[in-house]
Amino acid sequence: MTFRIRPAIPADASHLPGIERRSGVLFRQWPGLEWIADDTVQSEERHRSLIADGVAFVAADDDGGLVGFLNGAEAADALHLWQIAVDPDHQRRGLGRALIGAAEQAAAARRIRALTLTTFRDVPWNEPYYRTLGFVTLDRASLCPWLTAVLEAEGRAGLPAALRCAMRKRIGDPGTV
Repeated sequence: MTFRIRPAIPADASHLPGIERRSGVLFRQWPGLEWIADDTVQSEERHRSLIADGVAFVAADDDGGLVGFLNGAEAADALHLWQIAVDPDHQRRGLGRALIGAAEQAAAARRIRALTLTTFRDVPWNEPYYRTLGFVTLDRASLCPWLTAVLEAEGRAGLPAALRCAMRKRIGDPGTV
C-alpha cells in the first residue's frame, strides 16, 4: 500500500480526532502516562481552524482514507507543530517523517527557518524519535517566551511538566538550532 501526503481540507476535519484518539492508545504501554490514551484530543473545530489559518497535512492511503495528520501554526520565529498522529495500523511506515517533511517544505515556502514542538522526554516515539529527524531538545534557558508559555499551559492542562520538553529543528541550515 502506498500513501500520499497532501494539504488537509475542511472535509477532513471530522476524521482527524479519531486518528488522534487511536494513535494515543500507545500510551497505555507507558507507565504513568496510560491516562493519555483516554485524554481529550483536538476537536473537529480546532482542526478546522488550523486547516483554515495554520498548516495542516494528512496522510491518505490508496483509497483516499485518512491514516495520519500533522497540524501547526506560525508562532514566534518558527512553525510550531501542535499535533502529529498516525493510526496505529499504519505506524512504522515513514508517515510521521513524511508529514514532518511536508511541514518543513511549508515552513520554507513561508521563509520560516525552524520547526518547534513540545513532547514527552524519554518516550521512544516522542523525544528520541524527533532527535532522529534532526530536532534538538532545548534547555529551559534556550526557550523563547512563547515556548515557555506553551509548556506552562500544558502543565496547567495536566501534562507532567517534568516529563515534557520543547524541541527545535532548524530548516535549511543543518547543525544549528
